[in-house]
Amino acid sequence: MANAGLDPYECGCGWLEKAANDPSVPIAFDSEVNEYYLEMTGGRMVIRFCPWCGGDAPVSHRDSLFEVVTPDEIMRLKALTSHLRTRDDVIRAWGQPDEEIHSGYSETGLELNGVPSPTVSFDLMRYNNLSQTVVMDVILRADDRVMFSHSPKPRHK
Repeated sequence: MANAGLDPYECGCGWLEKAANDPSVPIAFDSEVNEYYLEMTGGRMVIRFCPWCGGDAPVSHRDSLFEVVTPDEIMRLKALTSHLRTRDDVIRAWGQPDEEIHSGYSETGLELNGVPSPTVSFDLMRYNNLSQTVVMDVILRADDRVMFSHSPKPRHK
């Protein structure tokens, strides 16, 4: 992987490629998203920089797996949620969710004086059909209030 001169920060030493081809090293390459990653128990950690020369790893194509969410669509969804305060408000406006996920959202507060904060989990309702490009999650707080989160939909192959 010699640096073709297009990106002065690109890794040109080839260490990542050599490591990914060495079965004794826990580094692999995912050609679908063009990423090197460290194999770990329970998951992967994407490698963004070469640990040998410090150069940039290849540009990821992960974004191409998901729909593009336009600023106009984000504004439309904000308007759609602006008047909804409770679970009942959401169900009256949007109907029953496509999925209900027990403890589907978690938050951990900041550590204070060396004491870690607890992690609190909330149930969520997921709506897949409010948008062509977005999955909308409604986070159900303990005080009957709701929070909203959205993520891009995966593109179909």
